[in-house]
Amino acid sequence: MQRKVILLLLIPLLLFSAAPIQAEEIGENGWQDEMIYSLMIDRFSNGDQTNDFDVDFSDPLAYHGGDIQGIIDRLDFITDMGFTTILLTPIFKNGPDGYDGYSVEDYFEVDEHFGTIELFKKLVSKAHDKNLKIILDLGLRNSTNSFNEAEILKAAKWWITETDVDGYKLDSIDLLPKDFLTTLSKTVKAEKKDFFLLGQPTDLDNPQDLAEITKLGIDSVLNIPVYKEVASSFSVPDRQLEQVEEILNHSHEVYENPNLLANFIDNQDTVRFTYLSAEENEHPVPRIKVALSYLYTMPGIPVVYYGTEIALNGKETPDNRGMMDFRTEKDLIEYIGLLGKVRQSIPALTKGDFELISNQDGMIVFKRDYEEQSIIVAINNTTKSQKVTLSNDIVDTSKELRGLLTEDLIRPNDGKFDVIVDRDIAEVYLVQNDTGINYWLLITVIIIPILMLTFLYINKRKHSPKV
Repeated sequence: MQRKVILLLLIPLLLFSAAPIQAEEIGENGWQDEMIYSLMIDRFSNGDQTNDFDVDFSDPLAYHGGDIQGIIDRLDFITDMGFTTILLTPIFKNGPDGYDGYSVEDYFEVDEHFGTIELFKKLVSKAHDKNLKIILDLGLRNSTNSFNEAEILKAAKWWITETDVDGYKLDSIDLLPKDFLTTLSKTVKAEKKDFFLLGQPTDLDNPQDLAEITKLGIDSVLNIPVYKEVASSFSVPDRQLEQVEEILNHSHEVYENPNLLANFIDNQDTVRFTYLSAEENEHPVPRIKVALSYLYTMPGIPVVYYGTEIALNGKETPDNRGMMDFRTEKDLIEYIGLLGKVRQSIPALTKGDFELISNQDGMIVFKRDYEEQSIIVAINNTTKSQKVTLSNDIVDTSKELRGLLTEDLIRPNDGKFDVIVDRDIAEVYLVQNDTGINYWLLITVIIIPILMLTFLYINKRKHSPKV
């Protein structure tokens, strides 16, 4: 009987603890809602040792054994971090030194080091079962064949028909003929209307030039100008973020939909973000956290390079293409998963307008608005705690700020909101109606313990021997 009474008293506590803070889902999902995990097939996971031809771990330019089966085996690892799309390096038949997939010899065969077309179909099917999309790099960069538009158009259509792949990445897109890009876009979207085309420029620093590419039927481009500023600014603490702000403002001026831009902090063609921090004698994990926090909350699609979740180090190619290690600490993996969960549940972060509130002394605060939903993002890129005060013209005093990363809660004080963020920390605040006194919490931490103690006292007296 005593156990039943205690259980009944604890039910409100259990209900309170289990109730999640969720934002209402608004609008339809589109590519701006995706979170992309970019991986190099040969360097990710070895799931089938029978195709380990020419493997030599001592040679950074040789095959290291990663394959399609390895990706299938790790799909849950990818989805657990919140990713919704996988970007693959080319799978086509390659030349002898084509571990990275960019020495294409035949667009209609899968390279024997990676698997078979049947296995790739299985990957796409299993990914779709887990609500994952697959983007395949067409490997246009260093094809051993001369650039054959007709062959590439035929192959692009064929892979959609045969495998139901969801998108293509187009390398060196600024060097490709404009007429070809327009024709390619029409061809693939006739096969699959929501098909995604992602372009990677060689080295375009001007957002205006990148914006021109998107007018050719290309859905998105890797945002090189933002990459350079974000990687430089966040790899070391206490750096000013004015250049990040300037590039972001320019992007909003020239792009029709900045929420479709593909943003990244490193990839297979750059030094690792970890390397930038390590070179400055900085611990990379806090640096990666603040950089990814910005990547996940700024306008655009976050593209995360494999190994970021374990702070994989590496200089220029091929040093930046090390083998993935799944036996590692989970701190960054869990943080990326939390960022993904927040971004997926908050439409304002994927579809919303952007308004800069403050950018000074290494701390940036901005607002994202979509329909009736508002989000405040505060990122402290410094070595000390920082405070920014929000006036009631930014957030109405009838509201409160509910933290979604660190579970902070801010209510108005004298008609203002004091946002205080510790060093190397980011917070995403959901602007919501002020809940006032949390009576359930009051009951949980005060009234229930009193009732329990009272019950135990009465029960003890009842069963005490009478004198």
